[in-house]
Amino acid sequence: MVLCRRAFVALGILMAGASLAAADDRGPAAAHLENTLLSQCWSSTALAGTDKERASKFDRTRLDLETLRKVARPERAPVAKPLRGSIRSVKIPGDDKVIALTFDLCESNGHRTGYDGHVIDYLRAENVKATLFVSGKWFESHPERGTQLIADKRFEIGGHGLAHRDFTKASAATLDDEIHLTEAAFLRARDQLLAKNCAADIAEDGGPQAELTLMRFPYGWCNARALSAVADAGQLAIQWDIVTGDPDPGLSAKRIAKAIVDQAHPGAIVIGHANGHGRNTAEALKIAIPKLKEDGYRFVTVSELLAVGEPVIAQSCYTERPGDQYRYAQVKKRRRAQSK
Repeated sequence: MVLCRRAFVALGILMAGASLAAADDRGPAAAHLENTLLSQCWSSTALAGTDKERASKFDRTRLDLETLRKVARPERAPVAKPLRGSIRSVKIPGDDKVIALTFDLCESNGHRTGYDGHVIDYLRAENVKATLFVSGKWFESHPERGTQLIADKRFEIGGHGLAHRDFTKASAATLDDEIHLTEAAFLRARDQLLAKNCAADIAEDGGPQAELTLMRFPYGWCNARALSAVADAGQLAIQWDIVTGDPDPGLSAKRIAKAIVDQAHPGAIVIGHANGHGRNTAEALKIAIPKLKEDGYRFVTVSELLAVGEPVIAQSCYTERPGDQYRYAQVKKRRRAQSK
């Protein structure tokens, strides 16, 4: 544990993680921390999500790659060797019952996915922290919602690829774009936030997240080359160990909530969706979150989780057990063939 914790500190991702993780997510200090910039820039009406926003649609708008390549990005040292790999959960010492909810906001070329305001609104109403893994393309197509998420300090932002491409099949140049231009899209959204008049009096040290230090692979698929590319970019590769299965239309809110509650343990990382591709996600959270709170759990971001424990690291990526990503890849391939 000492070796990994030292590497984590050296990477500079601890930030204020330990102190933030120690604060109760329901306490007044946390509420003050999370709402200042958000409430200055948007009314509760403007923040509220709508059913219409959840919908996805075909969209042939091309990303402005040249503009993204011109965005200045922070320089980071590569991830230290003990942390290079796929982080699935965190071993928590003692009896601290902390858990990290994570939600993907994926978007690929040719599509414009949605924004599940019901998920985000509920997290805000309950003052629950979460980590959002956002595609660069999603930031570009949802500028207002993107800036709102960055402004809200309940939420930590991680990268999820520029256009949700399969990292295992990407060329070196494509991998570079998928990693670095995702951060460029995040930084463009952050700059748009800070350019607002409502953000003029926000001090830099009290401002929003300044860089992306976490990455989740699109589809959860990786290989040794993809793991190395992400680590060399100074980002930790974050997977999960509790699967909600929320994209499955056959899963009810009760079944999703049961999966979360039954598998919950200190240091768990839960995966769901907030781009409209999750079915019954918000309704499931309304069941699971109160039960977890009753059981003594606190909700923290992934970085806060890492700050208080030892990461459980695999050298491959999988959904629930090693090797299952190949089975899912074959299912996806058959579905594509059938749709032609």
